[in-house]
Amino acid sequence: MENRLNKGVYFYRVASDSCDYVVEKSGKSVLMTQVRSDCCEYGLVAVDRATAKCYWFSGERREDIFKEFARDEQILPDFPEPTLYILLYRELVWGESNNNEILSSEQLRDAARENFEFAYSLSQRDNDGGRKFDRWWRQCRSTISDRKLETTYEKTTEGTKVLGYSFIGFNLTIPRSEPPPKGTARLVQWVLLVRPDGTVERLPARTVYSAR
Repeated sequence: MENRLNKGVYFYRVASDSCDYVVEKSGKSVLMTQVRSDCCEYGLVAVDRATAKCYWFSGERREDIFKEFARDEQILPDFPEPTLYILLYRELVWGESNNNEILSSEQLRDAARENFEFAYSLSQRDNDGGRKFDRWWRQCRSTISDRKLETTYEKTTEGTKVLGYSFIGFNLTIPRSEPPPKGTARLVQWVLLVRPDGTVERLPARTVYSAR
């Protein structure tokens, strides 16, 4: 079996953008619809058009639903490098940003710059995110100069251990928070253990570089 996804599988992001309600007009009940935008997201849905089966990745059962989806679609976790399995797991179960897998220093630099500039622009009293980013990047680059940013796979007696990098920036909240930016910008190495039955265990991450 190839380590690839069936072309008949489509993914959709579920969000509510309308509300139905009933009002009384001239003594009769009338169904009305109010359209709203940018409301609420309820996770991702995968649809296999060949089998007409749907998988809704939402709530506390996301991991169980993912295992069922992977089994039905024959996306196996026992390849020497289960790249597709992990990619889908991170997207459908973690549901985190694109920065949860850093694969190059250029990607890290761009993610950090964007986070710094936005975080410090939240305050009119301190909007010099560019200068602060330059200092952070110089120190980070010096710390990781001999490190290759890539996702690696190690076979163990328990399964496959997957090690990768992610950038965790300042907490960006809405409504905008008061300065200084909350949290600390850091590069971390995460570790996943993929067991033969498809169970994924998230092991403790290690901070590689951390500074404000």
